[in-house]
Amino acid sequence: MLRGVVTNSTVTDVPGRCHDARVDTVEVVGEAEAVTAVPETVEPETAVPVVRRTIPPVSEVEAELGAVDWQALQGAFGPADAFPPLVRAVVGPEGPERDEALDLLWQVVNHDGALYEASLPALRVLAAVVRDEGLAEEVRSGVALLLLTMGAAHLPGEPAEQVDLQLEVLLAAQELLPGLDAAFLGGPRTLQVALLAFQAVTGEATSFAGRAAIARLVASEDPLLAAIASLAFDLVSGAVPARGAVHRPGVLDEDIRELIEDYADLTDVTLAGMVVSETAFALVDRMLTAEE
Repeated sequence: MLRGVVTNSTVTDVPGRCHDARVDTVEVVGEAEAVTAVPETVEPETAVPVVRRTIPPVSEVEAELGAVDWQALQGAFGPADAFPPLVRAVVGPEGPERDEALDLLWQVVNHDGALYEASLPALRVLAAVVRDEGLAEEVRSGVALLLLTMGAAHLPGEPAEQVDLQLEVLLAAQELLPGLDAAFLGGPRTLQVALLAFQAVTGEATSFAGRAAIARLVASEDPLLAAIASLAFDLVSGAVPARGAVHRPGVLDEDIRELIEDYADLTDVTLAGMVVSETAFALVDRMLTAEE
Protein backbone atom coordinates (compact mmCIF):
# COMPACT_ATOMS: atom_id res chain seq x y z
CA MET A 1 0.00 0.00 0.00
CA LEU A 2 1.34 3.32 -1.01
CA ARG A 3 0.73 6.66 0.42
CA GLY A 4 0.32 9.71 -1.77
CA VAL A 5 -0.21 13.42 -1.36
CA VAL A 6 -2.75 15.41 -3.28
CA THR A 7 -2.44 19.14 -3.28
CA ASN A 8 -5.62 20.98 -4.07
CA SER A 9 -5.77 24.69 -4.69
CA THR A 10 -9.35 24.74 -3.39
CA VAL A 11 -9.66 25.45 0.29
CA THR A 12 -12.26 23.41 2.24
CA ASP A 13 -13.21 24.74 5.57
CA VAL A 14 -13.09 21.92 8.10
CA PRO A 15 -14.00 22.79 11.67
CA GLY A 16 -11.10 22.58 14.03
CA ARG A 17 -8.55 22.47 11.28
CA CYS A 18 -6.34 25.26 10.11
CA HIS A 19 -5.91 25.62 6.37
CA ASP A 20 -3.43 27.50 4.29
CA ALA A 21 -5.17 30.39 2.61
CA ARG A 22 -3.96 29.22 -0.77
CA VAL A 23 -3.40 25.42 -0.75
CA ASP A 24 -5.30 22.49 0.84
CA THR A 25 -3.22 19.31 1.25
CA VAL A 26 -4.83 15.93 2.13
CA GLU A 27 -3.30 12.52 2.50
CA VAL A 28 -4.66 9.68 0.25
CA VAL A 29 -4.15 6.01 1.11
CA GLY A 30 -4.50 3.40 -1.63
CA GLU A 31 -2.82 0.84 -3.80
CA ALA A 32 -2.21 3.20 -6.67
CA GLU A 33 0.95 5.21 -7.06
CA ALA A 34 1.14 8.52 -5.33
CA VAL A 35 -0.40 11.26 -7.41
CA THR A 36 0.49 14.90 -7.01
CA ALA A 37 -1.98 17.34 -8.39
CA VAL A 38 -0.22 20.24 -10.15
CA PRO A 39 -1.53 23.61 -9.03
CA GLU A 40 -3.06 25.83 -11.63
CA THR A 41 -0.66 28.17 -13.34
CA VAL A 42 -1.35 31.74 -12.40
CA GLU A 43 -0.76 34.15 -15.22
CA PRO A 44 1.41 37.03 -14.10
CA GLU A 45 -0.32 40.37 -14.06
CA THR A 46 0.38 42.59 -17.00
CA ALA A 47 3.00 45.14 -15.98
CA VAL A 48 1.70 48.69 -15.84
CA PRO A 49 3.94 50.91 -18.01
CA VAL A 50 5.72 53.67 -16.12
CA VAL A 51 5.35 57.01 -17.80
CA ARG A 52 8.15 59.35 -16.87
CA ARG A 53 7.08 62.96 -16.95
CA THR A 54 9.73 65.44 -17.94
CA ILE A 55 9.64 68.54 -15.78
CA PRO A 56 10.84 71.54 -17.77
CA PRO A 57 13.71 73.42 -16.17
CA VAL A 58 12.87 76.62 -14.35
CA SER A 59 14.18 79.67 -16.17
CA GLU A 60 16.53 82.07 -14.42
CA VAL A 61 13.82 84.73 -14.52
CA GLU A 62 11.30 82.43 -12.81
CA ALA A 63 13.87 81.38 -10.24
CA GLU A 64 14.56 85.01 -9.32
CA LEU A 65 10.84 85.79 -9.17
CA GLY A 66 10.15 82.80 -6.95
CA ALA A 67 12.87 83.75 -4.47
CA VAL A 68 11.04 86.87 -3.29
CA ASP A 69 7.78 87.46 -1.41
CA TRP A 70 6.62 90.36 -3.58
CA GLN A 71 3.37 90.77 -1.65
CA ALA A 72 5.43 91.75 1.39
CA LEU A 73 7.33 94.49 -0.47
CA GLN A 74 6.17 97.96 -1.34
CA GLY A 75 6.13 99.25 -4.90
CA ALA A 76 4.96 102.56 -6.27
CA PHE A 77 1.27 101.86 -5.63
CA GLY A 78 1.26 99.50 -2.68
CA PRO A 79 2.32 95.83 -2.46
CA ALA A 80 4.54 94.80 -5.37
CA ASP A 81 2.65 91.58 -6.14
CA ALA A 82 1.88 93.01 -9.59
CA PHE A 83 5.57 92.76 -10.48
CA PRO A 84 5.79 88.98 -11.24
CA PRO A 85 2.84 88.85 -13.69
CA LEU A 86 4.18 91.95 -15.45
CA VAL A 87 7.60 90.35 -15.87
CA ARG A 88 6.02 87.14 -17.18
CA ALA A 89 4.05 89.18 -19.72
CA VAL A 90 7.23 90.99 -20.80
CA VAL A 91 9.05 87.71 -21.47
CA GLY A 92 5.93 86.21 -23.06
CA PRO A 93 4.59 86.26 -26.62
CA GLU A 94 4.88 89.39 -28.74
CA GLY A 95 1.84 91.63 -28.75
CA PRO A 96 0.12 94.63 -27.13
CA GLU A 97 0.08 92.94 -23.71
CA ARG A 98 3.84 92.61 -23.73
CA ASP A 99 4.36 96.26 -24.69
CA GLU A 100 1.92 97.43 -22.04
CA ALA A 101 3.55 95.25 -19.39
CA LEU A 102 6.96 96.72 -20.19
CA ASP A 103 5.58 100.23 -19.67
CA LEU A 104 3.92 99.25 -16.40
CA LEU A 105 7.12 97.71 -15.03
CA TRP A 106 8.56 101.19 -14.77
CA GLN A 107 5.58 102.29 -12.71
CA VAL A 108 6.12 99.55 -10.15
CA VAL A 109 9.85 99.89 -9.44
CA ASN A 110 10.92 103.33 -10.71
CA HIS A 111 7.90 105.61 -10.92
CA ASP A 112 8.91 109.20 -11.75
CA GLY A 113 12.52 108.42 -10.87
CA ALA A 114 11.66 107.26 -7.36
CA LEU A 115 12.81 103.92 -5.98
CA TYR A 116 10.84 101.59 -3.72
CA GLU A 117 11.35 98.67 -1.39
CA ALA A 118 10.71 96.30 -4.30
CA SER A 119 13.29 98.03 -6.51
CA LEU A 120 16.25 96.28 -4.91
CA PRO A 121 15.20 92.64 -5.56
CA ALA A 122 13.71 93.71 -8.90
CA LEU A 123 17.24 94.48 -10.11
CA ARG A 124 18.15 90.78 -10.11
CA VAL A 125 15.00 89.81 -12.00
CA LEU A 126 15.53 92.50 -14.63
CA ALA A 127 19.18 91.51 -15.04
CA ALA A 128 18.05 87.92 -15.70
CA VAL A 129 15.72 89.21 -18.44
CA VAL A 130 18.60 91.12 -20.04
CA ARG A 131 20.76 87.97 -20.03
CA ASP A 132 18.10 85.83 -21.75
CA GLU A 133 19.34 85.54 -25.33
CA GLY A 134 16.08 83.94 -26.41
CA LEU A 135 14.13 87.16 -25.91
CA ALA A 136 13.54 89.82 -28.55
CA GLU A 137 16.02 92.67 -28.87
CA GLU A 138 13.48 95.33 -28.00
CA VAL A 139 12.56 93.47 -24.80
CA ARG A 140 16.15 93.06 -23.59
CA SER A 141 17.04 96.63 -24.54
CA GLY A 142 13.91 98.08 -22.95
CA VAL A 143 14.57 96.27 -19.69
CA ALA A 144 18.24 97.33 -19.81
CA LEU A 145 17.07 100.95 -20.05
CA LEU A 146 14.96 100.38 -16.94
CA LEU A 147 18.07 99.05 -15.20
CA LEU A 148 19.88 102.17 -16.38
CA THR A 149 17.24 104.46 -14.89
CA MET A 150 17.35 102.64 -11.56
CA GLY A 151 21.15 102.78 -11.49
CA ALA A 152 21.04 106.50 -12.28
CA ALA A 153 18.58 107.33 -9.49
CA HIS A 154 21.41 108.82 -7.45
CA LEU A 155 21.97 111.54 -10.07
CA PRO A 156 20.59 115.07 -9.55
CA GLY A 157 16.96 115.60 -10.39
CA GLU A 158 15.76 112.45 -8.65
CA PRO A 159 14.05 112.44 -5.21
CA ALA A 160 16.74 113.56 -2.77
CA GLU A 161 14.99 112.09 0.28
CA GLN A 162 15.79 108.61 -1.00
CA VAL A 163 19.56 108.87 -0.62
CA ASP A 164 19.91 105.66 1.45
CA LEU A 165 17.83 103.58 -0.94
CA GLN A 166 19.56 105.10 -3.96
CA LEU A 167 22.91 104.07 -2.54
CA GLU A 168 21.69 100.52 -1.88
CA VAL A 169 20.42 100.20 -5.44
CA LEU A 170 23.62 101.67 -6.85
CA LEU A 171 25.78 99.16 -4.94
CA ALA A 172 23.50 96.29 -6.00
CA ALA A 173 23.71 97.46 -9.63
CA GLN A 174 27.50 97.46 -9.45
CA GLU A 175 27.44 93.88 -8.17
CA LEU A 176 25.26 92.83 -11.11
CA LEU A 177 27.60 94.19 -13.78
CA PRO A 178 29.93 91.16 -14.14
CA GLY A 179 26.90 88.98 -14.87
CA LEU A 180 25.94 91.31 -17.72
CA ASP A 181 29.33 91.08 -19.41
CA ALA A 182 28.28 88.57 -22.08
CA ALA A 183 25.17 90.59 -22.91
CA PHE A 184 27.26 93.74 -23.34
CA LEU A 185 30.00 92.11 -25.39
CA GLY A 186 27.81 89.94 -27.61
CA GLY A 187 24.36 91.49 -27.55
CA PRO A 188 22.69 93.55 -30.29
CA ARG A 189 23.79 97.16 -30.65
CA THR A 190 20.75 98.64 -28.88
CA LEU A 191 21.46 96.45 -25.86
CA GLN A 192 25.12 97.48 -25.96
CA VAL A 193 24.12 101.15 -25.88
CA ALA A 194 21.80 100.67 -22.91
CA LEU A 195 24.42 98.69 -20.99
CA LEU A 196 27.12 101.17 -21.98
CA ALA A 197 25.13 103.88 -20.21
CA PHE A 198 24.36 101.56 -17.28
CA GLN A 199 28.09 101.14 -16.73
CA ALA A 200 28.64 104.88 -17.02
CA VAL A 201 26.12 105.82 -14.31
CA THR A 202 27.36 103.13 -11.93
CA GLY A 203 31.01 104.03 -12.55
CA GLU A 204 31.96 100.38 -13.06
CA ALA A 205 32.68 98.30 -16.16
CA THR A 206 31.26 94.81 -16.64
CA SER A 207 34.84 93.49 -16.88
CA PHE A 208 38.27 94.34 -18.27
CA ALA A 209 37.00 93.15 -21.64
CA GLY A 210 33.95 95.36 -21.16
CA ARG A 211 36.12 98.40 -20.60
CA ALA A 212 38.05 97.57 -23.77
CA ALA A 213 34.75 97.27 -25.68
CA ILE A 214 33.76 100.74 -24.49
CA ALA A 215 37.07 102.07 -25.82
CA ARG A 216 36.33 100.54 -29.22
CA LEU A 217 32.91 102.20 -29.29
CA VAL A 218 34.67 105.56 -28.99
CA ALA A 219 35.74 105.02 -32.60
CA SER A 220 32.15 104.35 -33.76
CA GLU A 221 31.05 105.93 -37.03
CA ASP A 222 27.95 107.15 -35.22
CA PRO A 223 29.07 110.46 -33.67
CA LEU A 224 26.45 110.29 -30.93
CA LEU A 225 27.49 106.79 -29.89
CA ALA A 226 31.14 107.81 -30.03
CA ALA A 227 30.40 110.81 -27.81
CA ILE A 228 28.69 108.88 -25.02
CA ALA A 229 31.22 106.03 -25.28
CA SER A 230 33.99 108.56 -24.66
CA LEU A 231 32.25 109.84 -21.56
CA ALA A 232 31.45 106.31 -20.38
CA PHE A 233 35.08 105.24 -20.75
CA ASP A 234 36.24 108.10 -18.55
CA LEU A 235 33.60 107.33 -15.93
CA VAL A 236 34.37 103.61 -15.63
CA SER A 237 38.10 104.36 -15.62
CA GLY A 238 37.83 106.85 -12.78
CA ALA A 239 38.90 109.77 -14.93
CA VAL A 240 37.30 113.19 -14.99
CA PRO A 241 35.67 113.76 -18.39
CA ALA A 242 36.91 116.83 -20.21
CA ARG A 243 34.38 119.65 -20.19
CA GLY A 244 34.51 119.82 -23.98
CA ALA A 245 33.66 116.13 -24.18
CA VAL A 246 30.62 116.67 -22.00
CA HIS A 247 29.23 119.54 -24.06
CA ARG A 248 30.02 118.24 -27.55
CA PRO A 249 28.43 121.09 -29.55
CA GLY A 250 26.64 119.95 -32.68
CA VAL A 251 26.57 116.30 -31.62
CA LEU A 252 24.20 116.02 -28.68
CA ASP A 253 20.47 116.48 -29.18
CA GLU A 254 18.99 119.87 -28.39
CA ASP A 255 17.17 118.63 -25.30
CA ILE A 256 20.44 117.20 -23.97
CA ARG A 257 22.17 120.53 -24.44
CA GLU A 258 19.35 122.20 -22.54
CA LEU A 259 19.81 119.65 -19.76
CA ILE A 260 23.50 120.58 -19.58
CA GLU A 261 22.60 124.26 -19.30
CA ASP A 262 20.10 123.54 -16.52
CA TYR A 263 22.74 121.67 -14.50
CA ALA A 264 25.78 123.71 -15.52
CA ASP A 265 26.90 124.04 -11.90
CA LEU A 266 27.35 120.28 -11.44
CA THR A 267 30.73 118.59 -11.55
CA ASP A 268 31.80 117.24 -14.92
CA VAL A 269 31.63 113.67 -13.61
CA THR A 270 28.01 113.99 -12.48
CA LEU A 271 27.00 115.88 -15.58
CA ALA A 272 28.65 113.29 -17.81
CA GLY A 273 26.58 110.55 -16.19
CA MET A 274 23.39 112.47 -16.86
CA VAL A 275 24.36 113.15 -20.48
CA VAL A 276 25.20 109.50 -21.16
CA SER A 277 21.99 108.31 -19.50
CA GLU A 278 19.66 110.70 -21.33
CA THR A 279 21.41 110.29 -24.68
CA ALA A 280 21.29 106.51 -24.50
CA PHE A 281 17.48 106.64 -24.36
CA ALA A 282 17.30 108.75 -27.50
CA LEU A 283 19.87 106.59 -29.27
CA VAL A 284 18.19 103.26 -28.48
CA ASP A 285 14.82 104.63 -29.55
CA ARG A 286 16.32 105.86 -32.82
CA MET A 287 17.95 102.50 -33.52
CA LEU A 288 14.85 100.45 -32.79
CA THR A 289 12.69 102.77 -34.90
CA ALA A 290 15.09 102.42 -37.82
CA GLU A 291 14.76 98.61 -37.65
CA GLU A 292 10.96 98.65 -37.90
